[in-house]
Amino acid sequence: MDSPKPEILKNLPASVGVYLMKDKHGRALYIGKAKNLRSRVRTYFLSSGGDSRPQIPFLVKEICDVDFLVTETERDALLLENSLIKKHKPKYNILLKDDKTYSSLRLDPREKVPRLSFTRRVKNDGAVYFGPFSSGGTLRQTKRLIHKIFPLRDCTDGKYKRHSRRPCLNYNLKLCLGPCAGKVDESTYHETVERAKMFLKGRVKEILKILNENMKRSADMMRYEEAANYRDEIRLLKKNIDIEKIIPGTFNDKDIIGFFRDDGIVEFEVLYSRGGTIVDKAEFSIKNIHWEDREIVREFLGQFYGTDRFIPKEILVPVNIDDTGVMSDWLGEKRGGRVSIIQPKRGAKVKLLELAMKNAEESHKIKSGENAKSLKLLKKVQESLSLTRVPISIECYDISNTQGAQPVASMVRFEHGKPAKKKYRKYRIKSVSGPNDYAMMHEVLTRRLRRSGDEGWELPDLMLVDGGKGQLNIAQQALEELGSSAKVSLASIAKAADQDDWDKIYKPGRKNPLPVPRGSKELLFLMEIRDEAHRFAITYHKKLRKKRSFTSELDLIPGIGPKRKQALLRRFGNTRAIARASTEELSKLPGMNKESARLIKERLNY
Repeated sequence: MDSPKPEILKNLPASVGVYLMKDKHGRALYIGKAKNLRSRVRTYFLSSGGDSRPQIPFLVKEICDVDFLVTETERDALLLENSLIKKHKPKYNILLKDDKTYSSLRLDPREKVPRLSFTRRVKNDGAVYFGPFSSGGTLRQTKRLIHKIFPLRDCTDGKYKRHSRRPCLNYNLKLCLGPCAGKVDESTYHETVERAKMFLKGRVKEILKILNENMKRSADMMRYEEAANYRDEIRLLKKNIDIEKIIPGTFNDKDIIGFFRDDGIVEFEVLYSRGGTIVDKAEFSIKNIHWEDREIVREFLGQFYGTDRFIPKEILVPVNIDDTGVMSDWLGEKRGGRVSIIQPKRGAKVKLLELAMKNAEESHKIKSGENAKSLKLLKKVQESLSLTRVPISIECYDISNTQGAQPVASMVRFEHGKPAKKKYRKYRIKSVSGPNDYAMMHEVLTRRLRRSGDEGWELPDLMLVDGGKGQLNIAQQALEELGSSAKVSLASIAKAADQDDWDKIYKPGRKNPLPVPRGSKELLFLMEIRDEAHRFAITYHKKLRKKRSFTSELDLIPGIGPKRKQALLRRFGNTRAIARASTEELSKLPGMNKESARLIKERLNY
């Protein structure tokens, strides 16, 4: 492999910036930042006394060019580095795959009637945020608990206005004070808002003190019903929040970063501590990484907090990282307040960090076991189908139509034995009219194969089509036409002829089905993939049919919007009955007038 020309290294500036190491095709292999580009990049190529990281020799062998971008400050270099890594996805950088979206609870005390709501975006807008939650179940459970202790509204403004006379069910369930219908005065409601705000900030002991004082004062003033309400609130709070388990001195919102290394795999575990209690966690697995711990953690932080993610006051890390000050300043600017990145040495924070590290190790063990199980199953598929390689990635295709009407197709993809739902695709058939499943399958496969060179459209190890030998032959034809028959294995799965039989697997060049053992795990797995493709196609087909059913001749008449259409169909049932109605009958309906009625009669033309 060629190495960078000497003049490239010689001409690197002694400035702050970002460097991009590229292969012979111009693709980015590694992206990094440096205080001094010249001295930093040269260390990669020194025969002795240079960069000693174990991955460097493999990287250097592939480098053919080095590009760079000069920045004004180290902070700018950090931002640019994160941006370029996201864009180019270099082979030797940490690539954090985070497909989940995280929600938080939001309470804005400045609203006239504040409500507790979900949000996916955390802003520096003066509201109080609690989270994030990676688990939707945990989020809903926490929200219900807060409503139980502090019964605030959670309805939209529109629903709030609609219940001005009678409150909704939440009021009857004692999950809301009913401000919409005037069931609580403004000052009492805002007291509850303040206590909820304190709870979200972790000031539980202060809330208990305030509630006890209020209960005593109300009792002294012989306002016994009010005192009983405070007493019930105290009981609920004590029942649902174990005060003793809150770790002293940890009330600031913080994220605790733990990780575990096993050969080239790194498992990260992020614990979210809010108000002294751990509310949720997030897990990330990164493969083929051999950098030093501090470099791995630094890159992880850059990518993890590079999105619209809640940034706490403190971030606990297991190792000292380079450029802590630059990272803290950048996160502080995003957060709108100071952020401390700390490697604790003693006390409660060390215990939290140890907990995160232990969780990372356990998570790795579980995933390793699952991966081993999946690999064993995929090897069984390889053996039963006589494939040249283990089918780590499998795509399955299915056609759905009703006598050729509104035909659609689906493509589902499984990777490492699990659905890769971000890579599912759905197709509307464009070139085929009438019920011709073979032609439809040919069109879909051709469209998919033409994109095989695009990013995110890599060919799978195995393509599976729903159907028998006919569909298989059509799929083989499409592969040959686009020169892909040698690049991917192909098979079809045909439904059993009767209930007592099992599905059949066919391969090109073979007359009879493969002798895949009946009831075997590998056959059930392939059937599961086919059923998922069928489900995905049917769901899309139903959606299009439903959309079409809501379209009628009424939609083509100017001035007939959804409300008028609904009123007409509710009264007459269908367009034929509407056309038979008199202009006077039509004009008397809610929202209608004589001009609209005349236009309907004219356009329906019965």
